[in-house]
Amino acid sequence: MLGEKNLDEIDPSREAVELMSTPSTAKNLVGIWPGQGKFANITWQVSDVCNFKCSYCNPGNYGGVHKNLDTARYIEVLGNLINHFKSQGYESFKFFFSGGEPTIWPPFLDICEFIRKEVPHATLAVNTNLTRPLFWWKQHGHLFNDIVASFHVESADKEKYLRNAEYMQYQASYFACRMLMHDERFGEVVEFAEVLKKELMNCVVEYAGLFDELSPHSGMHFYKEDWKREFLLNNHYFQKKEADFCRINYNNQAYCMEVYDDGSREGLNATRVIGEKKNNFKGWKCWINDSIFIDPNGNVRLASCAASRVIGNLHQGDLKFTKDPVLCNLSSCGCGTDINIRKVRPEFEKHVIEVMA
Repeated sequence: MLGEKNLDEIDPSREAVELMSTPSTAKNLVGIWPGQGKFANITWQVSDVCNFKCSYCNPGNYGGVHKNLDTARYIEVLGNLINHFKSQGYESFKFFFSGGEPTIWPPFLDICEFIRKEVPHATLAVNTNLTRPLFWWKQHGHLFNDIVASFHVESADKEKYLRNAEYMQYQASYFACRMLMHDERFGEVVEFAEVLKKELMNCVVEYAGLFDELSPHSGMHFYKEDWKREFLLNNHYFQKKEADFCRINYNNQAYCMEVYDDGSREGLNATRVIGEKKNNFKGWKCWINDSIFIDPNGNVRLASCAASRVIGNLHQGDLKFTKDPVLCNLSSCGCGTDINIRKVRPEFEKHVIEVMA
């Protein structure tokens, strides 16, 4: 059974020894740059079908209007996307699947198997509520490099979540428990995160403040109680790593680094960037042409944000790509996959390239 912990014992502002330090406020983020060569970043919100219906979510994630079951069509389009990026000199690929709940989407496994065949060294990532039974993860978990396991306190079975996490922490190169910080049950989420931090040996724990309706295009939810805001300010990312391993054994892995004006750099953590309010990239040069975002309607954009435009539809005709970066005109970037796109403050471009050389 899950261990019990008195919430009075939890000091939200403490600095745990395993908690990764946050960058000093004396330095400024000036670039987000690929760690090992440019890569194609393909994010797919596969459907609006979900087995949860969280109060802070919106029907675009669980409405069941866009079930998207034309597997053959999607494989054809994915093949074209892969060929396009290869023709432009991209050697690395990252595919990130979200939903809805992608693991219950009928075409999901066929799509993953196709990717593994076409680009064996691709990073294949999934955002899941981890509700599939353990035997499913034992059978199919080998497909995924990165797993972001979202914990939704209203609907999750804590025992099942922990049991699946205990197995998958040693199957994926990166296993993250993403704690959605429900306002009314905030303390309960913190308590369960403490259990995860104690029981799991090879994971990260992210504390994710909510959007008003769990959409990157809505405003951040405001927590009225001071201790909750303080907790989120001081606790973004906890890491516990017993074993170092990676499924991708080649030089051009698909990941980004944060680059600062003082020449320092560290692995990108979009949750922390948002939590520290460093996600205002207005006026930055952003290579949205490195990226593809597909929404449940089948609309294909170069990013999920308004800085992009629809370049086609998954269910219809050809896609119209662009080769040029854009200057961001938005004051807030709320989507983790958009934050992962290569970007830089123009006056620091040379500096960032030199730091990453």
